[in-house]
Amino acid sequence: MDIGRPMKPEQHFRKPTSEERALLEHLLQADFPGRHELASIMRDILVRTLDEYDGLEIRSQVEGKAPIMKRIPVEAEAKDDDGFTIHVLLHVVDGRPVELEIYKDDGSRVKRKPSPSEFELIVLPPAPSSR
Repeated sequence: MDIGRPMKPEQHFRKPTSEERALLEHLLQADFPGRHELASIMRDILVRTLDEYDGLEIRSQVEGKAPIMKRIPVEAEAKDDDGFTIHVLLHVVDGRPVELEIYKDDGSRVKRKPSPSEFELIVLPPAPSSR
């Protein structure tokens, strides 16, 4: 990843880089409902870069749906060199992984992408049901 240059969205899907794969696998270490099924679906994926933050569109090559109740079942955050927080959100739609969203609190470009182990995993509790 070349952090210094603007990234244009990729036209074609490709295998994830080792860095991208490691970050996705780190997110799947969090304990959330449907994690095991989602991990199986994500074992064979293609990706393409969506934006200048290296966000990814995800396309699984494995059939099936994970019983995920929330669009963002897991997220992670770490500090960039400038002190602002980098957020990483895994989006799941209809039981299928669709996007890895990456952004910073201040909207600036990432200066140094932390290693996957530097990201703190966050699983928000389900929203209370309105009955």
